[in-house]
Amino acid sequence: MAAFNFDSASLKISYVTGVNEQGKAIVTSKTYRNVRDNVEASVVLSVVQAIASLSRYDFLLAEKTETETVDA
Repeated sequence: MAAFNFDSASLKISYVTGVNEQGKAIVTSKTYRNVRDNVEASVVLSVVQAIASLSRYDFLLAEKTETETVDA
């Protein structure tokens, strides 16, 4: 039977760092690797809020990405 096996996860936090000539937001991001697979969303949110509070830029978005392999 096939199964998914967790390989890795990362957390990408995006910030608005300014506005260009057309009035569109300039977005910069920082990626943190080695995120555990069993972390609850509320814990991730707390960490994101803590990290974002250290930045001088406005928080925009946080994304958690997981990579898994399939065993056949």
